[in-house]
Amino acid sequence: MYVIDPGKLKRRRKSLGLSQMQVAVLSKCTQQYVSLLESGRDSDCSEDIAIRICRTLQVELEDYFEARPIIRNSAIATPSRGTGNGNAA
Repeated sequence: MYVIDPGKLKRRRKSLGLSQMQVAVLSKCTQQYVSLLESGRDSDCSEDIAIRICRTLQVELEDYFEARPIIRNSAIATPSRGTGNGNAA
């Protein structure tokens, strides 16, 4: 998951009068991680941590975090097996 608007996350924390450390303790993560989220430098937050942070900030998950789309590319070339002439070796 990723933070939709890192500034919004920071503003919410500050509006509750919480420090990054307080959010971290209540959300069971580190202050450094809260800082990464608020600065937009973390692009792959686990859903579990996102849920805990949203509970701490008393907000809805979907208002602050969004799931990363799963990208599947079937056009990626893969090496052929066998002799290369279509006949089994």
